[in-house]
Amino acid sequence: MNLKNIFNSIIENWFIKIICLIIAILLYSTYQSISTETKIFSVPLTVYSDRNLVPANNIEKTIQISVKTSPDNISILHQSDFKAYLDLDQYSISGKYDVPVRIELTPKVQVMEPLEVIAKPKKIPVMIEEKVSRLIPVEVLFTGEPAEGFEVIGTTMQPQEIKISGPYSVVDSFQDAITITIGLTERERPFNQNVPVSPLIKNPLIKIEEPTAVYTSVNIIPKQINRTFQNVQVHFASLNPFFTVKQETPVSIVVSGNQNYLSAYSLSQYAIQVDCSSIDMTGTYTLPFTVHLPNELTFVSASAEEITISVDTAPIEEMP
Repeated sequence: MNLKNIFNSIIENWFIKIICLIIAILLYSTYQSISTETKIFSVPLTVYSDRNLVPANNIEKTIQISVKTSPDNISILHQSDFKAYLDLDQYSISGKYDVPVRIELTPKVQVMEPLEVIAKPKKIPVMIEEKVSRLIPVEVLFTGEPAEGFEVIGTTMQPQEIKISGPYSVVDSFQDAITITIGLTERERPFNQNVPVSPLIKNPLIKIEEPTAVYTSVNIIPKQINRTFQNVQVHFASLNPFFTVKQETPVSIVVSGNQNYLSAYSLSQYAIQVDCSSIDMTGTYTLPFTVHLPNELTFVSASAEEITISVDTAPIEEMP
């Protein structure tokens, strides 16, 4: 059969042949639609960016995938059979792009027939910017107060700066400092605390390069105060019993110590003492005195270095 005869056989009754082809296609499509099912999967969406370009807008963490295949195939499909991702490495300059969603299938899915897998949406708008980094100072904010009678005398932090990275516009407009919060309520002694930094940065476009936590040391000690004791009565030590003494000079002393201890402390009658062992006759004397306090307290100052006393003969008690 020559070419002319072949051509004539093709075009003979061409209208009927076209109608038959259309009917066959419709029958095939109808069969396919009847014998397949569609299932929607929600899968994680991963962004790949190995270049120095990163997304500058928030991208949904998941995406829906429509899968159309036979009922038997549908029954054995799982979310883990699909991997959706955006490949930003195909772009070399900053800008806004409609990035196609790419889908990877497990080997099990790849051999299924029939099979139709469609991402919804098929493309995602992404603003891509240069990736930059920046050092951000760390500040401490104390909340609450230490227990009564205690105070904070020092705080150290390591490190004092956190390195962050992300798209240029986001990093450039990031806050001037990261503030970590340390609770002091009812604390009575020094303590250390590791504060994670990640919860303090709400923008998901910002990545913490190093470190991920701040080590904080807070030094708390008993609060020290000064207390003045006015007109203290002096104890006259080693006084000859044949004499009596009158204190002529009023004495006040200033004492330092732990607030809680000192506030409740009552001065002993032996706190200020004068050595009277050298007195052997009546008269007026000016003598130094010594201060005796518990180990918890420190003598700061006194209103005088010496006191004046009057010495008289003690009255003689008559025998009954």
